[in-house]
Amino acid sequence: MLHKFNVSALNDYSQQFAHKVCDDFFAHNSVASGQHILNLTAIPQVNLFIISSLYDKWKADAEAFKSPFFDFESSEVKEALKQFMNVVSRKISVKREQLEPVLVEATKDTLVLLIDPNSYFNEIFRNQPNFTVTADTIQQLRKYIRFNKFVPQSIAEAMADRAFVYVNQAIEWSEQAIAQRTAELDSIDQWVAVFSEKAALDASSLLKKTNRPEPIVIPGEPQADQSFFDTLVEESVANPVKLTEPEPPRPVDVYVPPVPAFTPPAMPPMPPTLHETVGGNGNAAKESLNERFRTEQASISSNYQKQPIASISQNIPLHQKFMFIHQLFGGSNSAYENAITELEQAPDFQTARGLITYKFASQHLWDMTGDTVGELLEIVKRRFGQ
Repeated sequence: MLHKFNVSALNDYSQQFAHKVCDDFFAHNSVASGQHILNLTAIPQVNLFIISSLYDKWKADAEAFKSPFFDFESSEVKEALKQFMNVVSRKISVKREQLEPVLVEATKDTLVLLIDPNSYFNEIFRNQPNFTVTADTIQQLRKYIRFNKFVPQSIAEAMADRAFVYVNQAIEWSEQAIAQRTAELDSIDQWVAVFSEKAALDASSLLKKTNRPEPIVIPGEPQADQSFFDTLVEESVANPVKLTEPEPPRPVDVYVPPVPAFTPPAMPPMPPTLHETVGGNGNAAKESLNERFRTEQASISSNYQKQPIASISQNIPLHQKFMFIHQLFGGSNSAYENAITELEQAPDFQTARGLITYKFASQHLWDMTGDTVGELLEIVKRRFGQ
């Protein structure tokens, strides 16, 4: 994902920058508090990425505090634990040996977000569990991102009331927002100059230059009933982008007519006998009858294959199952079974088609125009009466 970067140079610069910042800060301080960290560098995004990392550790410690021997689901315990963790969060105290490696990572993340936001958001989304991006994840991004902050804001608006979307959809929305609002991307040159005030940054060895514009804000002190992390309120974005959710591509056809109710084909009139044919041409009559029989059989087969079904798995013949496993799931029977189970449990065809288009196709690198994917989709259509 970092194809635009000299990764070695990115690592070297981030370590150099973090070392210089820590030298200057710890020359006068033994530990860093939360407010210290919010003002640790002249780049607010670096500072917020450090706070974000501490927040993840704070959450993990809160979970580790739980014990199977006590009722942590009790409302009284939950409230007490929340108050306890909020007080702890307001007493951040980090020594240099813990802070410096976190600062290195925060510097790298900031440079990637500034220079190539598409790569940054793609990487974030692809690392989400279960190949989904949740509303909570987007809210956290809104809280901790200041560079190019309109991107998570736009995704949040596009998600509306949905609890999650698949990774491909989130990536598509982020790229769409960036493409539509390139003039609002934060200025690389401006912030490279700010980095260079602390440690000289050779931009030519680190990034490809683009032209883009402006600034940033930092949060204030926490209130007594808040955690330190709750004070980091995301900012609203002017002129929000209206992102559209494109109709997932159909693998085979564009228009799918409604499935007609199955009725047996009308019986054809009795054919003439061989002696009744004109000129007594018996062979021609036989060919005509054979052709009519094949046409009728094809019609019966076609109608049968369009009938609604109650189960996907029970309507996949063994030979077709083996084909799906080897051509769509890399020979993994468990991946096939898990996918079919998810499709069976989908509440409607739209959801099932989304699973195929946005989840399974990306996980297994399917050719969505291929016949095999088309066959699977046809079976799924029958499951939902499409």
